[in-house]
Amino acid sequence: MDDAGTGTRSGAVQHVLDRVEHGGHGSRTVSDAIQLSWRRSADAGLPPDHVSVPFDPDVDNDSRLRWAAAPTLAAVSADLVDLPVALLLSDHTGHLVERWAGSSKTSDVMDRIGAAPGYVCREELVGTNSIGLALLTSGPTVVLGFEHYADNLTAVSCASSAVVHPATGQLLGVINATCPGTIYNAVMPALVGRVVAETRRRLLEESRVPSPALRAAFLNARRRSKGALAAVSANTMFFNTAAGPILTAPTDRALLWGWAEQAIRDHKGALQAVVAYSSGPRTTRCEPVYDGSTLAGAVVWIGRRTHPAPTAEILDAGSVGRWSLLTDSERTIAEHVARGLTNRETAALLFLSPHTVDYHLRQIFRTLGVQSRVELARIVGRTRRTDPP
Repeated sequence: MDDAGTGTRSGAVQHVLDRVEHGGHGSRTVSDAIQLSWRRSADAGLPPDHVSVPFDPDVDNDSRLRWAAAPTLAAVSADLVDLPVALLLSDHTGHLVERWAGSSKTSDVMDRIGAAPGYVCREELVGTNSIGLALLTSGPTVVLGFEHYADNLTAVSCASSAVVHPATGQLLGVINATCPGTIYNAVMPALVGRVVAETRRRLLEESRVPSPALRAAFLNARRRSKGALAAVSANTMFFNTAAGPILTAPTDRALLWGWAEQAIRDHKGALQAVVAYSSGPRTTRCEPVYDGSTLAGAVVWIGRRTHPAPTAEILDAGSVGRWSLLTDSERTIAEHVARGLTNRETAALLFLSPHTVDYHLRQIFRTLGVQSRVELARIVGRTRRTDPP
């Protein structure tokens, strides 16, 4: 590793630590997860004395997440009209979609720090922040003013929570509340939680009304099949009794939809591959379902558990490589471990126990067919090089 680069990164973290100490906050009061985020921010080459939040004006205002979250966000914002609190909605990439602020003064404060539609708040781009951490953990997070990596973000405190689709298990985005650090109140995470709960309720209600074409295809397939069967779309998932035990966990539902979506997009037709569910690898086949010329979803047949095939066989299953067989949680753990974090450090970052990380890591090794962290790092490196820009 380059000594100059190591020194620069160490100096960046020391800058943040000194700032925290001078502000009257001992480093011991900062959680391991936040301190690990500082290190990752430094590793990304971000200068803590000032971080420029990137801006992309191409905002998706028609997403299902916005449809589900906007009514409650607007109602809660109206209740906070006399307080300098802004409510923000981001998509699954950290791209801010919309903002609700009670006054023009609050909007001006948020504009100055890049908390407005179009700005992107992923950790590797802007450093430690609650939206970025919520995307990494798929859960609730709080970052107080002094805990931000960038000096220019320390004036505000934030509470965020990820929104996971209750039917498909997909990470849809993040709901955030931001306010000046001087008025932060411990009730803010509960406020965000209320919005998330109502958003999930609306998504769940919508998921109970599947496309007529998708439902008809599922019923037709169910009459002809005795095995595990599911129907999936971007906002719907339903399955027969045999598939229930396989798809109990949200991570398995997210895995199935993510695989089916990619399979349909890449192949424009039926595809069969080995999918590594948490209960074990199973041969899985999907067929797209169209409503006229519109893709309504897919019908998926899930086979019995099978012994993992040799790496080459799964890599050759269409264009879906073994990396795509990992769940979202497993990919996140694999990426952190590949960056050199220990199981304990990874656990602190993701708010898991080291035992849970160890269990997932064994599953990751088995799915990818690797025997060491070095081999894992090589695979993670290859996936980064082949990802589209």
